[in-house]
Amino acid sequence: MGLAIIFTMAGLAVLALAVGVAVIVFGDRLFASRLAALAPGAGAGTPTTRASLTPQVTRALEKLGDRLGKGAVDGEKRGVLRAKLVQAGIYADRAVEIFFALRVVSALLFGVGAVVAVAVFKPAGALIALLVVVGAANAGLFLPNLILAKRIGERRTGMRLGLPDAVDLMVVCVEAGSTVTASIQRVSREFVEMHPVLAQELEITLRQMQAGSSRADAMNRLAERAPLDELRNLVTMLNQSEALGASLGQTLRVFAEEMRRNRFLEAERKAAELPVKMAIPLVFFVFPCLMGVIFTPVVIRFIRVLFPAMG
Repeated sequence: MGLAIIFTMAGLAVLALAVGVAVIVFGDRLFASRLAALAPGAGAGTPTTRASLTPQVTRALEKLGDRLGKGAVDGEKRGVLRAKLVQAGIYADRAVEIFFALRVVSALLFGVGAVVAVAVFKPAGALIALLVVVGAANAGLFLPNLILAKRIGERRTGMRLGLPDAVDLMVVCVEAGSTVTASIQRVSREFVEMHPVLAQELEITLRQMQAGSSRADAMNRLAERAPLDELRNLVTMLNQSEALGASLGQTLRVFAEEMRRNRFLEAERKAAELPVKMAIPLVFFVFPCLMGVIFTPVVIRFIRVLFPAMG
């Protein structure tokens, strides 16, 4: 009886959410079709393509996030989530609402999948079924957060790999007589294929400068967008050098040498941690197999000799 109640409530929840999403999507589509009918020359009609459905889905997710995320993505939480999305390379204006809607849809899909799995396998007890459904819904709710963290980590790794080469190229450009803006433009143009993440961030910084922002403001925004401490330190150093009138070439060269030293120390640290990390697989996987290979013939020979002697 309890399992039937759970299935009924889950089905009603899925049906209600599906009806709400359908109303949002088809309501926008009906409104757009009425506007198209009132437009001049609407009798010809245009076929709906795959690309035209993407804005409709986006608007549906935005409205779903607006309605379900009131109070959950406001204030400080919205600013934190917005900063994470920017660090992941997602710069859309309504990215927060879409992300929250995706979390809700993901939780719904995982919950429906869990309900289907419970109906097929029929676990013993309604409490176990309820725990499975709730756990699956929570997993779907937090899955977008894990994907977002993974994307931020990938972009951080890409920037860390490309930053030493970028600083070296900036040193060459500055010492050859170029300005910092020209050197950044050169780096963003040269690194499009090798390090696209870093090239994209530098290109955004250049466009902000061309739009009227000062170089210091544009570099500060770059430091806010970048999920890498080394790049933030570089921005701080460039701004301080500009304010104090220090030599940019010498400053960049010192920063490049310090960054190489830090990377060398990081490599030494990882090499020192390797024996400790290798101890667990050696003890639990390699040594038992090795002992089995060595002592199995001895045990077999011992049994063959001992049992005839006992008989």
